[in-house]
Amino acid sequence: MDITYRFIGDLTVLGLSGRLTVSPGETEILPLRAAIGELVDEGRVRVALDLAEVTHLDARGLAELVLAFTTLRRQGGELTLVAPSVRVRQLLAVTRLDTVFTVRGSVREATGGAAPPEQPVESTWDSTWLMAGA
Repeated sequence: MDITYRFIGDLTVLGLSGRLTVSPGETEILPLRAAIGELVDEGRVRVALDLAEVTHLDARGLAELVLAFTTLRRQGGELTLVAPSVRVRQLLAVTRLDTVFTVRGSVREATGGAAPPEQPVESTWDSTWLMAGA
């Protein structure tokens, strides 16, 4: 899981790419959990997850989205899902999570029309320590 950060006003857009699935040592889940934790620690609790580059999502990935949602809500924040694939939209509908999450078709729609910056800020998250324990 690779994550990029974009800051648009008080909204943080996390661009996720890769798999959000169950894996040994949860190496595909932990980067998202760490990113949400860092943002909460910084007081940045309005987050949009850009899912356009997520290639696989399973029940464990859905559970992580719910955890991110509840973590942000407890801090008075919000979580928006952006550009999920047809398959992800189907999973959200089947699990009725589409009634919980706010889902938008694009980052522009999620930001209310504000243009995102041209260059995303690269993540400072280093997941290499995860592999050392594997």
